[in-house]
Amino acid sequence: GISISCDEDCGLHYWNDYLYFEIIDPITGETVPDGEYGELVITTLTKQGAPLIRYRTRDITRLLPGECACGSPYPRHDRIIGRVDDMTKVKGVNIYPAQIDELLKSTDGASSEYQIIITREDGKDTFTLRAECEKGTDKDGLQKRLHDNFKKRIGILIDVEILSLGELPRSEKKTKRVYDYRT
Repeated sequence: GISISCDEDCGLHYWNDYLYFEIIDPITGETVPDGEYGELVITTLTKQGAPLIRYRTRDITRLLPGECACGSPYPRHDRIIGRVDDMTKVKGVNIYPAQIDELLKSTDGASSEYQIIITREDGKDTFTLRAECEKGTDKDGLQKRLHDNFKKRIGILIDVEILSLGELPRSEKKTKRVYDYRT
């Protein structure tokens, strides 16, 4: 591995004497400031046989500024939240499936199953989150919580449709969750 968690569990330490990490905007290739999410780019500093020079991993993360409470002198990056190829851009905001997973996990009454429907109406993007609720959950209350949490955490207003547990399709393979109907 190229990085490791510590007992404080506040990011992953990487060995900056062997690896140089950059976070770039995946579209422009420009470096982003510490603390902002982007694509991880790695350069090996000591490898001779097959060195990596600005290797684009396609993983989305961010460099964490400051020192870790564990006392390690090595810098940190955040956990991988998704891949560049999984990213969807809606209303100027990059959205990753891992963000939706985390949002549902932290919202009481929401199941882990969801679908995202993206359309364009009158030149504007619309984003609908179809989510299942756990048995006994007030659907209207869950709809409001997901709507508010999405705006608070991801930064855009969305439509939310709440379904009963088991209404969304399941697959033994990778379940398709994003349906983008924009042309």
